[in-house]
Amino acid sequence: MKDKVLALIHSDGYQPLDIREMASALKIKDSKDFTAFLKIVNELEYEGIIGTNKRDKILPAEKLGIVRGTLDLKRQGFGFILREGENPLPDIFIPRSSIGDASHKDTCLVRITKRSEGNRFEGVIIRVLKRALEMIVGEYFQGAIFPKDLSEDYLFKVKPSLRGSLVDHTIVKAKIIRYSPNKIFDCEIIEVLGHASDPGIEILEVIASHDLQVGFPENVKSEIKKIPDHVLLTDLIGRIDLRNQLIFTIDGDDTKDIDDAISLKMNAQGNYELGVHIADVSYYVIEGTELDKEALKRGTSVYLADRVIPMLPRELSNGICSLNPKVDRLTISCFMEIDKQGEVLSHRLEPSVIHSFAQMTYKKVNAILAKDETVAKQYPELVETIFLMHELSKVLNINRCKNGSINFETIEPKILFDDHGKVIDIIIKDRGISEGIIEEFMLMANQTVANHFHEAELPFIYRIHETPDPDKLEGLFTFAKEIGYPIKLPKVVTQKQLQNLLLKVEDTKYEKVINMMMLRSMAKAKYSELNLGHYGLAFDDYTHFTSPIRRYPDTTVHRLIRTYLFNQKTDPKTLRHFTDLIPEIATQTSKAERQAMLAEREVLDMKKAEFMMGKEGDVFEGVISTLTRFGMFIELPNTVEGLVHISTFKEAIEFIEAKMLYLGITTRKEYTIGMLVKVKLLGVNPLKGQVDFELV
Repeated sequence: MKDKVLALIHSDGYQPLDIREMASALKIKDSKDFTAFLKIVNELEYEGIIGTNKRDKILPAEKLGIVRGTLDLKRQGFGFILREGENPLPDIFIPRSSIGDASHKDTCLVRITKRSEGNRFEGVIIRVLKRALEMIVGEYFQGAIFPKDLSEDYLFKVKPSLRGSLVDHTIVKAKIIRYSPNKIFDCEIIEVLGHASDPGIEILEVIASHDLQVGFPENVKSEIKKIPDHVLLTDLIGRIDLRNQLIFTIDGDDTKDIDDAISLKMNAQGNYELGVHIADVSYYVIEGTELDKEALKRGTSVYLADRVIPMLPRELSNGICSLNPKVDRLTISCFMEIDKQGEVLSHRLEPSVIHSFAQMTYKKVNAILAKDETVAKQYPELVETIFLMHELSKVLNINRCKNGSINFETIEPKILFDDHGKVIDIIIKDRGISEGIIEEFMLMANQTVANHFHEAELPFIYRIHETPDPDKLEGLFTFAKEIGYPIKLPKVVTQKQLQNLLLKVEDTKYEKVINMMMLRSMAKAKYSELNLGHYGLAFDDYTHFTSPIRRYPDTTVHRLIRTYLFNQKTDPKTLRHFTDLIPEIATQTSKAERQAMLAEREVLDMKKAEFMMGKEGDVFEGVISTLTRFGMFIELPNTVEGLVHISTFKEAIEFIEAKMLYLGITTRKEYTIGMLVKVKLLGVNPLKGQVDFELV
């Protein structure tokens, strides 16, 4: 109905119609259809997509001078509406008297009231469509709430009648119930998290501020009770039995939610037969159940330093779905025949049951590959297969790099805690050969599954990574030229050209800055119903199939495999259902992924800052990781990052952005990204995850 209304009002030759005339034009006669039509028209008008003139005739909103955009509210009380769209139009000035109760970054509907020379507009806010700030988390003190990460300009008041028995320095979550242009908001307490001095309260604060849910609702718990904790005989119907095959898992030492198992052998033709066996989560998480709705809402598991907020209840994530050793588990297996050049000759997807031979760790597999006899003797049945896996992973990696896949330098820290939850150390996770083996096998499985459904032209969910920002790429190549790598910027930048630039600066003082600038030019990977390819990996087809315990898109991929392949359902009704559903899933899970990443990063920064407490005055050696107009960030070997503010320099500094360097005005000393420097710790704010240094 919405599509029909929009198609009509945007059609060539459309003459404004009133509500009855439009219903007639759309041939709406049934009263039920007319009610639905009225609802759609009201929604479109509220959203600012359509409007009515003085004669109650319906027109596109922009023809009535009604637009939507984001409010940029200035300190002086006036603001500007920043308009949406790929080619945004000039901003609209909103006088102080026309702001209403809108706040900074609110999405607003605006009527243009004045248009002057030079394409200047003035308007009045009709309504707020979406609030930028709806909930806050902070410390309650004397009738107000003080969030740690918001401007001091805001005042969040709690009326005496809504305070209950709150005591000062309680950490609370509150809902804003009244907005005001003077930035004084009334709030209602919806959750008390604890006292500011409680152990671990800072992580609870992060969890609440990002609206993450720890516990599961009762309706989900009641559904979980009906799921068996072991594989039943009836579960095996229609599955291939792989329980006697040499299949095992490789994960981190402390992994409890095991998604993937692998198998490998050579066939008579001398090709590799790789099996990637993934936990069959969609068999237990049925579409439309309360469990499924909760998993979609969460979108992903969230890993916060010393704890995990799982997407699925532990009975599934650590239990019946986890591919634990020596027990039967249900899986979906992707078998790939791969030649010595790393090309997939054939593949098949099967519902299966496995009995994992062993729960191997990266550490143990790396030891076996290093020919550690002690570890090898513990797993004699696996040694030959592990070396064969290493051989295949090298073939796949060479082929992937040949096709232009970009490998960025990444360092992953791990926080170590004592028995009381205090940070005692930060170490860098070793990335050995076995981690590379699993990465190559999972990439190949994800690519193979995506290619299968792209070829079949069925509705599907893809993991996409669009082409980089052209302006940022131009800045990257200009910078490369300035530092002595004159590579001409082509009209279309390929992955191989970026890969070539990385190789040119490898092991030089510019390696880190080129890595950083290239990463920042890249688009954010996301989920989509459109197969736009994965630029960074240089894959035409890519999806996420291998982690359904902790990522909802993977569970969706499994559901599509089951529907299309195993149940042979590709009728128009089924295809329409997924065509409508997948864009919503892609949007929600991309949003949930971003939210989880922000929360994980925030907690990691807090714990890093906590580790630095008590070390004020100590001197450290680190590298310059980022240069900005207000200062430079220094990264220590353990990944702790702190700011050297521009005001702490002993001399005036010029920031030459084109060359990404600081230049001392008096000494002419240069500071560039990747340069080794010594710094003294000035101060730490663990609640904000901030570390301040000064140059020694």
